[in-house]
Amino acid sequence: MLLLKKYLLTSICYVAFDPDTFMQQNVDAPLETEFKLCPAGEYTAMIDDFTSEAFEQYDFEYQKGNRAGQSGTMTKFSCPFIINDDKARAELNRDKVVVSKQIILDIDTTGGLDFGVNKNVPLGQIREAVGQNQPGNWSISQLRGAGPVHVKVDHITFKRKDGTSGKRAEISRVVKIQ
Repeated sequence: MLLLKKYLLTSICYVAFDPDTFMQQNVDAPLETEFKLCPAGEYTAMIDDFTSEAFEQYDFEYQKGNRAGQSGTMTKFSCPFIINDDKARAELNRDKVVVSKQIILDIDTTGGLDFGVNKNVPLGQIREAVGQNQPGNWSISQLRGAGPVHVKVDHITFKRKDGTSGKRAEISRVVKIQ
């Protein structure tokens, strides 16, 4: 029999889970089919901890311009922000509400950040908001736990692989708290 831990306040209670009994249980209510999103709006937030899993690379083919038909690689950074709002936590029934800012990183030929004109502007805006956009040694891991900052959460409509539409909450703006 599989044991699952269930935490109640500060004490730990073990609940026995029997898959055979579970498979025979009847329910009389439908389950949710979509996640409830963090409400759109402006919040105080902190950057959450993140690992290398926050970075993804995508291969693609250019469709337009002088590089049309050539292959390319895009690197995306999902920067997670913890929303500091009791109402949002209560509405979502969560102790911690996390919404990410999706950033396409400009990578140079050495595999590092490109510091050219109009390169990595969204990342620069985050660094500026948390007071880390000065000359000198810096790594993206220094963003972990940085803040507080002021963020704007928007709801973004997107197409799923099956062709249906979905919505997600996404950070659209990050600024220093004045």
